[in-house]
Amino acid sequence: MPARGNVFALLGVQFQRRGVRAPYPDMNMEEWTRVCDLFASEEFQRRSAINKENRAKLKIVHTSGARSFQRARALLKNPKSDEISHTLLYKKTHTNKDGMWTSEDARKNFVGGGRLQIEEMRARQLEYEALLVKRSDMEQTMREHLQMMEEQQRKKDEELMQMMASSNGKKMKSTER
Repeated sequence: MPARGNVFALLGVQFQRRGVRAPYPDMNMEEWTRVCDLFASEEFQRRSAINKENRAKLKIVHTSGARSFQRARALLKNPKSDEISHTLLYKKTHTNKDGMWTSEDARKNFVGGGRLQIEEMRARQLEYEALLVKRSDMEQTMREHLQMMEEQQRKKDEELMQMMASSNGKKMKSTER
């Protein structure tokens, strides 16, 4: 376990290289000492070693740093549509500033993901077409139902007119007598 002074010195040197005297301008010396004590603790060093091993096992790394993918998506989305494709998000978070992939596996995933996206788009297109067919069938059924109702109403109107005509005819005959 590194001594607190060593961690303090190491962190101080790292921040001085960046032109910062402490990690946060509002951090006082007491807080800075507690942070150094935390980093120097056996538990922190143990967890740090485990995390370092796990990180080394990763085949695909992203370039977002501590930024979540949701935040990256929000920053990259199209202002007009408020959306970003999964493919573009993956490419932006797995390539370096010079456009090079972080690993060959990341590039392969992207190429494979592009195929997957095309397949998903085809599946959505088929679903959309099926919905259009259902909508067309439903509209046809509604038109037929409406025609049937109009025909029934027309027949009822004709029957009513005949009844009124026959009723008027009987009244005329009775007044003639």
